[in-house]
Amino acid sequence: MKKPKKAIKNDQVVNAYKYGDTIEMSTSLGSQPIMKKVNRDEMVNTITGEIKTVKHVEDRADPKNYESLRSTFKRLKRLIGANFQGGQEELWLTLTYRDSPMTDSKRLYDDFKQFIRRLRKATNKELAYIVIIEPQASGSLHAHLLLKTLDKSRLYIANDVVATAWGQGFVNVRRLKDTDNVSAYLMAYLTNVDLNNLEGDFEGDKDKSKKIIKGGRLSLYPLHMQIYRKSRKGIVQPTRIIAEKREIKKDFDLGESDYYRAFTIKKGDENFDIETEYYSISKSKIQKALKRI
Repeated sequence: MKKPKKAIKNDQVVNAYKYGDTIEMSTSLGSQPIMKKVNRDEMVNTITGEIKTVKHVEDRADPKNYESLRSTFKRLKRLIGANFQGGQEELWLTLTYRDSPMTDSKRLYDDFKQFIRRLRKATNKELAYIVIIEPQASGSLHAHLLLKTLDKSRLYIANDVVATAWGQGFVNVRRLKDTDNVSAYLMAYLTNVDLNNLEGDFEGDKDKSKKIIKGGRLSLYPLHMQIYRKSRKGIVQPTRIIAEKREIKKDFDLGESDYYRAFTIKKGDENFDIETEYYSISKSKIQKALKRI
């Protein structure tokens, strides 16, 4: 007998995000934060008024830093999904430095500001963007840039035009197809370690047949670095919905989920079970159409 597919219960209140073709649901509803930041070194309890000293993470391998990075990339995935679906009006650019290793993130963002001004002038187009820093094992930084036109007109920029506007080193211009799940593709690219691209043995890897270490690149990101920035115009936030699962499925005419995950988190002395589901709106339409045949 076939086991029933695991799923969040239909009457469960969920925290949902819509971005692009994706609906993400989670039983983690979050809460209004009790502690509010006063400055870099102090937090205030909004209920009692008590001031607490912030303990800064100083080791990038610290679990708190790792979880912070995971949360950052989750927000980034949603932001990309809400704004980039692939198509003729979008491009993916990679910007590198010839003087490697280049480890100064402030310099990178300063150089990027000048670059985007030159690029807008060279193309004579209004351009919206999300720019993301990626570190290499050497510590050297480079940037990935998702770029699109505000008026939805076709975007084409020759490699040499981008190289001239950048002026710091090698560039690469790619077009992501509309069949790509852009946010999932970029997140895998930016966070996973592809063992085929590493020279020599990967320390601690006992399974030589393993090709990918999921999330392995997170340990390379420097502490306190701002990983991404976005343009002020043309980039929208994902839509957030809090409601019963059945209501959201009805509103978006959803079929079966594409992915389900359950895990446990610890807060203080208590454990909380969290369930997450992902749905494709377009796949749901196909599922329902096939059932009608």
